[in-house]
Amino acid sequence: MRLNIRTLFLVLSSLIIVCTLSLWSNCSNQTFDTFSKNIKPNYEVYGKIIETDENKKKFHWSHSYSKVYHQNGKYDSRGVFTNFQNYKVEERDRVKCVSASEGVPVSTQWNPHGYYYPTQIAQFGLSHYSKNLTLPSPKVRVIENGQLNPLWNVPKTSKIQISFNAQVNSNVIDFSSTDKPISLKIDSKEDFFISFDVALSLSTSSSIVISIKEIKDQEVWNLHYICSRTFILAKGHNIYHGMHCGREFGWKKLTRNVLVDLQKGLHVLKKTTAKMFRSKYKLCDFKLYGVGLLDNLTLSSSDHISQFYAAAHWFNKHQDKESGGWINPVTRKISPVIKPLKPGWLSAMGQGQAISLLSRAFFHSGGNEMYLKTAHTALKPFKIPTKNGGVLSEFMNLYPWYDEYPTVPPIFILNGFMYSLIGLYDLFSLAPNGSEVSQEAHSLWKQGMTSLKNLLPLFDMGSRSAYDLRHVTLDIAPNIARWDYHATHINQLLLLATLDNATVIQTTARRWIGYMNGARASHN
Repeated sequence: MRLNIRTLFLVLSSLIIVCTLSLWSNCSNQTFDTFSKNIKPNYEVYGKIIETDENKKKFHWSHSYSKVYHQNGKYDSRGVFTNFQNYKVEERDRVKCVSASEGVPVSTQWNPHGYYYPTQIAQFGLSHYSKNLTLPSPKVRVIENGQLNPLWNVPKTSKIQISFNAQVNSNVIDFSSTDKPISLKIDSKEDFFISFDVALSLSTSSSIVISIKEIKDQEVWNLHYICSRTFILAKGHNIYHGMHCGREFGWKKLTRNVLVDLQKGLHVLKKTTAKMFRSKYKLCDFKLYGVGLLDNLTLSSSDHISQFYAAAHWFNKHQDKESGGWINPVTRKISPVIKPLKPGWLSAMGQGQAISLLSRAFFHSGGNEMYLKTAHTALKPFKIPTKNGGVLSEFMNLYPWYDEYPTVPPIFILNGFMYSLIGLYDLFSLAPNGSEVSQEAHSLWKQGMTSLKNLLPLFDMGSRSAYDLRHVTLDIAPNIARWDYHATHINQLLLLATLDNATVIQTTARRWIGYMNGARASHN
């Protein structure tokens, strides 16, 4: 009996201890989960292990997921544009496709039907210029250049031959196919850039078709390049990119990243396209349908310089010569308390980045005056008030400001303004010394830098930067810059500090870097 009582006591004691521990553990986990859920939005931290100069390892952390790029020396307008070598503009979700007509991105940022957005086109061109300087030279394989590659597969009812074309003053491939295409095996698992010159008959359903296979599932996708004004269509396993042919047998040059063209088609089909890995695909065939001419067919690992010049050509072709601007053809809603911008507005950021692109095209082309002339004309909006269709505002009637969005009243967006300053610097530093172009760009640059140095303190919120000055001009709450814009502000200031050693630029950049690591302005 005594033994049974002891045993019972031990069993009950054990049960009480187990239940107590279980309840404590459960409550602790719930409390921690609740605590972590509450703090995550405010205390999210990013970081990595780095080695110090003393060969010690430490964890370098930041509130921001964006990177600060410290300048190695004075900014060079002939070199990479800021940190744009890391940009993949055409892969952005808000890019509908790369136009087969113009070779530049089509944006859906403010209109789902797609339109040409000058700022995005400039970023596309500048990113490829920068990649051309920083990445290895491409591997290039010539497949057909008017010599009639013997590997062409020609059905009995079709024909292909060499003919001399007076328009290009060289031999080209003259083809005519009926129901079955003329095809050429490519079989590439590494190189996905195809470039070619083509002139198609508009009286027949002529087109170029490139086949690409998904290796694992053996799915074959056909990319059709057709004479159409439509940007992109997709049905089944067929993706159609429209190239506006203009006239019968009018020559067009296409440079296509086949993986991007496939990605955009899969997006239209609402299929998952998180990332296109080269190792998962194989380029299969190049096919000719209908009647047309073909020349300079090449396959390469990249073609950054062609994409850069496609953007430069777009700016030459589409500039409004009267205003000097590239209009934005969509409505832009900035804030419920600001009247929306109607289609036709200009952007100082778009103007500035276009000028940066054209200045580099002038330099890279060995002095092609066409690019310099277009860049010079693009200075006009910097001297015209926003109320008259330009991009010029004034803060307190004292400091000129080049507005990214020409709103009434102005809100003085910081990153767009600094991008316009970089564009002005690029032009006056790359234009011929002492020329009218150089002097005009330099005057606008100096005027803008004076405004920046005087107004920069207004953008400091004590723990982060402000995106704009709507808290001053609209008397509403500040528009705090999200971390990627805050990092952009820092990178722009670090660049400008190599051109103007004003204390306010350098100290502001250092302080804002501190904010990314948790620093805050001191309390009173």
